[in-house]
Amino acid sequence: MFNRSEIMKAAHRYAHVYRGRDWSYAYLLAAGLRAAWAEARSGMPAAKRRADAIRAEIDALKYKSLNVNIEPIRRHLETELAALAG
Repeated sequence: MFNRSEIMKAAHRYAHVYRGRDWSYAYLLAAGLRAAWAEARSGMPAAKRRADAIRAEIDALKYKSLNVNIEPIRRHLETELAALAG
């Protein structure tokens, strides 16, 4: 039914991304597990979730600092989005 291994990996990635802040690893892992289980229960296919995430990343690029060259990032994301659609 649910791939528990992938859920744990997603929770660990979440905790890894937010490490170094004022929260403990246990707190971050618990928050990651809540988010991963909510995502798994949503019923949306993984490809659709990834496509939505890519679109959000592309939209967020316009808020990057001018020191960041966003064109290669945008091209990479658009290529990945096209591969998901195709």
